[in-house]
Amino acid sequence: MKTGRSIILTLLAFATSSNAFAPSSILNTVKNAHGTTQQPISGQPITTSSLQMSDTTVETKVPVLPKPALMDEGIFTFNKVLIDTVYNIICFFYPVTGGKRDFARFYVLETVARVPYFAYLSVMHLRETFGERGLGENMRTHYAEADNELHHLLIMESLGGNENAIDRTLAQTMAFFYYWYVTLLYFFNEPAAYHLSELIEDHAYDTYNGFLTEYADKLKGMPVPAIATKYYVEDNPYMFDQFCTVKEKDNQGNFSARRPQLSTLYDVFVNVRDDEREHWKTLCNLVQFGDMQAIPAELVESTKPKPKED
Repeated sequence: MKTGRSIILTLLAFATSSNAFAPSSILNTVKNAHGTTQQPISGQPITTSSLQMSDTTVETKVPVLPKPALMDEGIFTFNKVLIDTVYNIICFFYPVTGGKRDFARFYVLETVARVPYFAYLSVMHLRETFGERGLGENMRTHYAEADNELHHLLIMESLGGNENAIDRTLAQTMAFFYYWYVTLLYFFNEPAAYHLSELIEDHAYDTYNGFLTEYADKLKGMPVPAIATKYYVEDNPYMFDQFCTVKEKDNQGNFSARRPQLSTLYDVFVNVRDDEREHWKTLCNLVQFGDMQAIPAELVESTKPKPKED
């Protein structure tokens, strides 16, 4: 009995004469939410509230985005001069006036713009034949892009864009030679070939956007071609969704599939314009990262040339 009383008295004496059980001594170091050691501020003991704040700290991870590749300045300049020259020739012979000849311009543009996707597929099929594997996703996407551009072309044809034999001859001749050029280029330098199409799709978007802005009222009074309704509304959406590789996210953070609603010809051209932007985003990712879904849609930018070394 005396022994137990002595032990208790000893412990009480130790507690009242030392700081062994003070919070600042016990918790001389605290692990914060990130796992690093936090020293207490001199003269300020750590309180319960501060510990609770530390316990509820949420670590936010910022995703590290890949750094975009820059295009060799010589290749970049050559591609830009080539595409700008072809585009300016089309603009010279087919000025946008709000008349029926505008559809001839779009017919020529779409005939040329869809050719590169055939070139990519031709080279990929050849590589696959000789044993290269893992090309399936890119091949499916490029096929869906070609199918999308085909339907743009069919829409322009339904509007009378191919009625003139001269327009057909010019468009088909340009497409023939452009196909072989892109095929050879893609075989030896994929990013350079993708960059050509990136420039074309950017021009196409600007063309359609300007057309919609200038002639909105007229287009809103024109009917929807049957081929547009079939492609955008009635057909299975698989082919349409396949080429939208860099989709926008909805409010829940999920990728949302675009489902066009068509009431007038204006709506048709809005969707054609937006399709061109989808192609552009995919091509930018392929040129800069070699991956169709490397970065989110809102961060996609045009390819830039590599600055000259001093």
